[in-house]
Amino acid sequence: MTVLETATAVRLSDPPQAAPGPSHAPRLRLRSPANVGEFVDGGWWPRSLDLSVELPPLLTAMWSAGYDVFRIVYNLTAWDPAPRRLSVSGRRVKLGGFRLQDKASISLVDSGGRKRIDLVVVPPQTDPVVAGRALALAGLAGDPHRVAEILAHARTPAAAINRSGCVDLLPWADWETDGGRVLAP
Repeated sequence: MTVLETATAVRLSDPPQAAPGPSHAPRLRLRSPANVGEFVDGGWWPRSLDLSVELPPLLTAMWSAGYDVFRIVYNLTAWDPAPRRLSVSGRRVKLGGFRLQDKASISLVDSGGRKRIDLVVVPPQTDPVVAGRALALAGLAGDPHRVAEILAHARTPAAAINRSGCVDLLPWADWETDGGRVLAP
């Protein structure tokens, strides 16, 4: 499910389509083009918590899309123990695990340290429908939501996306907590 471009319309009620190709292809959705000032640059749904197995397909996809990745920053407690360096297709990549990094994100940094790609990490055991929603939201250009908000909205089946790219929940969900009341017809 490697998707490197964002679709213009996203329906969150549809389950993700099975991608043709090998099962080791990364389930990845990137925002295209990358907009400055957004909290995330895309989403990734790994199949396990083993970075030494999951990173090579991800890095290969990122390099083939023209992204220079030299360092990976991840939450130390969210993943299985990983090596400090990894060699993929003849390229060496440094891995840095930190306890303060958001557990639901991973950062890919270029060799100069100036450009960083932040990906929402959808947990491997996530239901495919919810994971598809999370990847769709993470890949939606112009969406101003943070990592935790994207994952929370993906778990809400009644969500829709308005023209500005923001997620709107059903109107009566806010109305009930705003002091109003929805009358039965």
